[in-house]
Amino acid sequence: MINFKGDLFATAASFGGIAVVKLVSSVVLTRLLYPEAYGIVTIVASVAFVMEMLSDVGVVGLMVRHERAAEQRFIDTMWTIRLVRGAVNAAILFAIAPWLAEAYGEPALTAALRIFAGWFLLFGMESMSFPLAIRRQRARVVNYTELAATLVSTVFVIVVSSIWRDHRGMIYGMLVNRALITGASWFFYRAERPRLAMDREVARESLGFARYTVPSSLVTLLISQFDKFVFLKLFPIQMLGLYGLAGNIAGPVEALTNRITRSVLFPRCAANFRREPATVREKYYGENVKLIALILFMPAMVAGASEFIVHLLFDARYAYAWVILQAFALRGTLGALASMAENVLVATDTPRPLLVANVLRACWLVPGCLLGWYFWGFVGFLVAASLETLPGLLYFLWLQHRRGLMIPRYEAMKVAFIGAVFAASLAVSSQLVAMMPGIRG
Repeated sequence: MINFKGDLFATAASFGGIAVVKLVSSVVLTRLLYPEAYGIVTIVASVAFVMEMLSDVGVVGLMVRHERAAEQRFIDTMWTIRLVRGAVNAAILFAIAPWLAEAYGEPALTAALRIFAGWFLLFGMESMSFPLAIRRQRARVVNYTELAATLVSTVFVIVVSSIWRDHRGMIYGMLVNRALITGASWFFYRAERPRLAMDREVARESLGFARYTVPSSLVTLLISQFDKFVFLKLFPIQMLGLYGLAGNIAGPVEALTNRITRSVLFPRCAANFRREPATVREKYYGENVKLIALILFMPAMVAGASEFIVHLLFDARYAYAWVILQAFALRGTLGALASMAENVLVATDTPRPLLVANVLRACWLVPGCLLGWYFWGFVGFLVAASLETLPGLLYFLWLQHRRGLMIPRYEAMKVAFIGAVFAASLAVSSQLVAMMPGIRG
């Protein structure tokens, strides 16, 4: 029987619902707007992503794992820190908007960035109810709120864009989405509504937590953008189209697995560590069998079925994209393994392992992609890019074993499960492709 109140179902269902809404929205908006509108919104989203990563102080992570996070003083201090961060980000973006517009050679970008600056302030004003919900293993509160806000804001964007026919509808839609989520956050856990306050000890711990999260975010920023930055320097734009197409298919799968580990697995491990530290290892493996199987099933299945997926959805011009998709799905599988190990480690200690793992990924990715391209061309580049998570995974597993948080036979069962799902998916995919006339040509 489906448990609609379960965090796992809520995470998967809401994420899937948001993906469908965004797909429908894209189909409608492409008939209302010119490509230039998407270009401006893409730049705004990229700038926002960079600012978020550069100023990440790990508020949610600290709220989920800290033993004092249920105290009102702690909640008030963390909310104040996030509010200040949001106000500073908003002021900085408003001030540098003309410079960014000049750098991109797009005058309309100034107004777009200055309007979007309000997003950071709205985010800073959000109550701490959502981090508290994740801490208390009630992530469904967050997931269903985000789904509802996405539905409402999407309708707003379509209506406004049908009138204005430019980028403003999407920019204001982002603000509406954030305002809805922020407003809804104040209706949960009303007894613990935050107020402006500053506890020096809590602030010190937050800065100590940020000592690892900020550098880790910087490295993540480099990793996430590196392959796209160098791609056009090495390969023709047609190959970039295939690369981007495969990424669009694999991306939601990776995002969903990360979302499940962070909003379901992480709070479970953190709660077990707070209550009975000695039982974390056994409960991690024993209580999460179905969850772990679901996390690993998705990327392994896509890896095996990549040829069928691409041939079913696209014409022969895009046929080679299945090879790229298979590599990306392999990266997603390694990332799922790494994410699970990462969350059990961070739930029981500081986020330092995340920083070390990201540094190892960067040390692999940059020289690996360049050397792979130099010796083997695109295939070498692709293989190096798909294995970017491997160094971090090996480090996590070593650290997990060293801290006594690993049961080797269960890790071996994970690998066997991945292999079985991949083999079965590949066999079915090959049969289906063979039944489709002329598809291999």
